[in-house]
Amino acid sequence: MNHFVIGTAGHIDHGKTQLTRSLTGIHTDRLKEERERNISIEPGFAPLTLPSGRQASIVDVPGHERFIRQMVAGVAGIDFVLLVVAADDGVMPQTEEHLHILHLLGIQDGLIVLTKVDRADPDLIDLVEEDIRGTVKHTFLRNAPLVRVSSLTGEGIESLKQKIDERLMHIRPRQSGGFFRMPIDRAFTIKGAGTVVTGTVQSGSAEVGSLLELLPSQQQVKVRQAEVHGQSVHRVTAGQRAALNIKIGEKETLRRGQVLAAPAAWKPSVLLDVRATFLPDAGFLLKHRSLIKLLIGTAEVQGEILLYDRKEWAPGEEVYATLRLQEPVIAARGDRFILRRPTPADTVGGGEVVLPAASKRKIRPESARQIARLWEADLPTRIQDALAEPPLWHNKENLARSLGEDPKNIDQALEQLILSGDAVQLENGYSSRAALDQKAEEIIKWLADIHQRYPMRPGIPRQEWSARFLSGTSAKEAQNLLQYWTRESGLQVEGEYIRLASFEPSLPQDLQTPADVVLQRLLDDGFTPREWEEAASSAGLDSETAEELRQFLIRRQLLYPITDAIAMHHQPFGQAVELITEQIRKLGGITMQQAKEVLPLSRKYLVPLLERMDQEGITRRKGNQRVLAY
Repeated sequence: MNHFVIGTAGHIDHGKTQLTRSLTGIHTDRLKEERERNISIEPGFAPLTLPSGRQASIVDVPGHERFIRQMVAGVAGIDFVLLVVAADDGVMPQTEEHLHILHLLGIQDGLIVLTKVDRADPDLIDLVEEDIRGTVKHTFLRNAPLVRVSSLTGEGIESLKQKIDERLMHIRPRQSGGFFRMPIDRAFTIKGAGTVVTGTVQSGSAEVGSLLELLPSQQQVKVRQAEVHGQSVHRVTAGQRAALNIKIGEKETLRRGQVLAAPAAWKPSVLLDVRATFLPDAGFLLKHRSLIKLLIGTAEVQGEILLYDRKEWAPGEEVYATLRLQEPVIAARGDRFILRRPTPADTVGGGEVVLPAASKRKIRPESARQIARLWEADLPTRIQDALAEPPLWHNKENLARSLGEDPKNIDQALEQLILSGDAVQLENGYSSRAALDQKAEEIIKWLADIHQRYPMRPGIPRQEWSARFLSGTSAKEAQNLLQYWTRESGLQVEGEYIRLASFEPSLPQDLQTPADVVLQRLLDDGFTPREWEEAASSAGLDSETAEELRQFLIRRQLLYPITDAIAMHHQPFGQAVELITEQIRKLGGITMQQAKEVLPLSRKYLVPLLERMDQEGITRRKGNQRVLAY
């Protein structure tokens, strides 16, 4: 069954707690100080069963101006509000501030409740209603029903329940998809049970036995038991008021503002890109880097606001800015927040999170425009932007986490991007086609330069290429990317080397004669060649060019390295192979002494020559003999 969270709002002593008690039968002031002073200090919570059987939770919030933080923590994530105004008092300052906060938090629906009608002059009630209508005429409550009630006599309470029931029928329930997230609003210990935390589940679901993560400390916890308004449940889901009994390390201090979340699904951040609006009737300005208090979810964090396209932020203005915080928070795109200034304490405004884990930006107007573009972008566009960021390879789970989206929505958007040709699927990963093409251009340009400078080389070793262009990418991901570029961008893989498909290693014209000279000298040397460096030097080659030529000739099998210093021309090497293999066939095997009778060489040449034949797969050692390897 869909579950909704209803919040109260209004001035202190206008009857919010008594109204909650009349609706639910529960007194939500649980603290001794609250009962002694007859005011709410902390949010209170109670279950409400409506006439249709629909289940809801009521969050009763403090009305005093000193408890704005607690008020925001209480109404964060509600679906519906009861704006409470006392008939014997009318609209008061906190009525208006709470109304501003509700607007800034994006609350879209609610009712107006005129309380204490039993204590008001009947002739003045109509005037109070008229004043209320004037106050809300430019807000989301402008067309909301107004219900007159008395918590003392019970007048209007059943009618109010019916009205709430009717309005909730038109509210879209929260989706339980996505990754679990529950901001903590209370934490306490129960003897014999252990640690219990409560909150409103903002997204996803969690079951008894689930492993969750406490953020921002990133400590792993296990759910032992779960309750929804005192009733044991196996699973809690988005929109429910939940109490979770968790197993946690003793050193961890739990507090309001922390978040229980699916492991590795949410990233704590001290930088939030935001869209924010300054309250139009505020009587002050905020400058670039002004200190602010951010109220988001159940957290309150101090920080500063970075303005990119102006030096001052004035009442009524909307800005795209960045909040740089002193402590990390956990947020998702679209999360609503309130901004207050520390001294004197006033509500500045509020807005929505655009990018919850932002990067440092330059202080210039273009940065504000970039944040605005991010806000206006649809999900496929945002995925496309994310795919364009390093690394080149992204999986669906990481995309869902980084964008704070339900994986099902990610699936649909990826399909759309693949059909349009803007994204490419590589096994279980995804990449931006534009990013892949751009990287391919870099690789092609680099390889073309290498081929021009080193025309005799077969290309670049894969390990060197991967370290340069795919640092941080796994071997499997690199292989998939390489296959894509081989297919789409003209790369060629040959053994452990990568080159352009249009390139073939070749001997430069100016080295043709020196190469012929060196090869002829090695041919003349027969089975006892001189050292390569000596042969190359006699042909006028410097050491670097000589080594390039040596490797080229070896790959072309015109030369066989006997040691690092000695190389043999392929013809005498072939002759030596014939002599040795013929003797092995005749004798079944050959010892070193027998090999020396066939090839009258000193051990300096004979030993490495036989070892080279082993390496070439012609012979192999068997005891003190060599036999054919095939």
